[in-house]
Order: sequence, then C-alpha cells, then structure tokens
Amino acid sequence: MGKVIEVVYEDGVFKPIKKIALPEKTRGKVIVEEKLMGDIEEISKEIDEVLKETKIEEDPLKVLLEMRKRPWD
Repeated sequence: MGKVIEVVYEDGVFKPIKKIALPEKTRGKVIVEEKLMGDIEEISKEIDEVLKETKIEEDPLKVLLEMRKRPWD
C-alpha cells in the first residue's frame, strides 16, 4: 500500500515536509503536483487584504475592463 508524503525540492533533493516512519534506503516514486491553483488563491487573498487596507473604493477588475473599452489615440 502506498503513502502520500509531501516533499519539498531543495538543493537537488526531495525532502519530506514532516518526519516519516520508513526504514533507511526505502525506495519509492515521487509524483510532482504543482500547486498553481493554491498559489493563485493565496495571492488573491493577499490582494484582497491590500485592497482593504488601502481603502480602494472601486473594483480593480471593473476598472481594467472599462479601460479596455476606451479608444487609445
């Protein structure tokens, strides 16, 4: 039966995030799943916090969409 072990890639080596109970020299396979969606959600939350702190009244996305409609001379 397999185990899911979270790892980080550092200095050319995959290192477990948490201590694991496996005998030395145990062989296995690592499947790398990039957490792009998680990163996007985290960045989105950070942007929301900045917007709250700076008290921007307008929705930035709405402003950008309106700017796209403007003719550029």
